[in-house]
Amino acid sequence: MTEQQLELLARYEEQLRTTLTKHLTDLKALDGQVLEVAELNDKWKTSAPSYMADAVPEIVKYPLVAIAWAMYEGMGAAVLWDKEWNRYEAVEDLHKMFTEPRGFDCMDEYITEILLCHPLGSAEAEKLEDMIRSTAERAHSLIRKEQVEAQSIMAFHVFARTTKVMFEMGVSVALKRMGYNYVKVNADVVS
Repeated sequence: MTEQQLELLARYEEQLRTTLTKHLTDLKALDGQVLEVAELNDKWKTSAPSYMADAVPEIVKYPLVAIAWAMYEGMGAAVLWDKEWNRYEAVEDLHKMFTEPRGFDCMDEYITEILLCHPLGSAEAEKLEDMIRSTAERAHSLIRKEQVEAQSIMAFHVFARTTKVMFEMGVSVALKRMGYNYVKVNADVVS
């Protein structure tokens, strides 16, 4: 990739992160900031290839699914990190773990029902689905505004950046729901 393409991708990723953070803040799912866990970002790097292998074929018929499932995956990863990370940190590919029980098409239901503990069809599950769908719609809109050639190398990279940010949004929303937040700490250093 050229330096100009890399700059375009970095700009796109930052714009997407800002847009989705604002959207989720408007929905009261975030407080204007993204909560990050380095270990989970590292897990995305190892899981992303298998996520992309499942998601890319879905883009043409089900673009919102291909985008949205990354956010579900981030939420599922955050739950595992909060509850029993010592049990799951050695799992190289969380995506495969999330899809083995019901497959890629039903990964959202598995994460909603089993990891987030919201019965399917419940008000909480429907609220979650609406939030993730509207977030995926915003991401999809930004992808379209980039006007990259469909099925090109650049389109793949834009999609990859989108799923990465969606995963991060899922992690952040789940952490906020579990009561995590950033607290500014003033640490006086004594020399």
